Amino acid sequence: MLNIKSERIRSPRRRTALPLLLLALCAFFPAAGRAQEAEALLSRGSGLYFDTFLAFQKALGRPVSAFDLSKEKPRLGRELKAVVAFGSLAAEQEYPSRSKVIYLLAPGYMTKKAGGRYTKISALPEPSQAIAAYRELQPGLKRLAVLFDKRSSGAYPAELAAAAKAFGVEILLVGLSSPLEFPDKLRDLAGKADAFWLLPEPGLINRTSLMVLAEFSCSSKMPYYAPSGGLSELGAAAAFAPGIAETGLAAAAALEKALAGKPLPEKIYVPRSELTLNEPFIKKCGLPVKLPAAGAALK
Repeated sequence: MLNIKSERIRSPRRRTALPLLLLALCAFFPAAGRAQEAEALLSRGSGLYFDTFLAFQKALGRPVSAFDLSKEKPRLGRELKAVVAFGSLAAEQEYPSRSKVIYLLAPGYMTKKAGGRYTKISALPEPSQAIAAYRELQPGLKRLAVLFDKRSSGAYPAELAAAAKAFGVEILLVGLSSPLEFPDKLRDLAGKADAFWLLPEPGLINRTSLMVLAEFSCSSKMPYYAPSGGLSELGAAAAFAPGIAETGLAAAAALEKALAGKPLPEKIYVPRSELTLNEPFIKKCGLPVKLPAAGAALK
């Protein structure tokens, strides 16, 4: 059974516990005179990167030295066994040749470095879970258009198409190379798809493109599924994506395996993702989406 969290859109609130915050702050100051087995690099020491680092630190249960790349240049020892990189900027840094690199919060980034040392914690939900979630949310879903950046999509669209067959859902792959292509691509989908889903593609996401997607969704009564819960409030029916806590947990588990000398795959899907609903938008546009009863969660 899928473990799916369903919640109405609400204003974000900071819920960081003081002990956890203190632990994370201590981790930003390496212990003097001691070789570090693992390090964390953050593209920026704030926002989503820092929040996910807090979740990672909590799941790991012990401090890991960290560097904020927006403020300092990392000093990495030769004996470093593994590094956890938060964001594309951190992922593309040069690391000691024997270090295992686990990177996350880097949608669209694909390492070109050989050697099998890199493992990505995917920003995308496991394909079968995603199809199951959207099919339950929209029982009439038979044709799902998936909008992706054809310059950096990797294998996910094909994996999604393969997984959808078991649910009787056809995936219509729509590759784009610029946000300017959205109007024409969306018009082509009229009458051909029951819903469309934009993958987390930095090269395609801006405020204008999100507005275009929302307006087309509402006018055509075709549900639009956003790349993340945070973006769903900008005009989407819902989003099914890994949450901060589960992403941090997956990164911590991967680091433990790396330090133990166990092999890691090139890509790891977070075990559970969250479903976030934009109920006001669904009702306003009359979208064919099944809303849960008050206080109930989709399962």
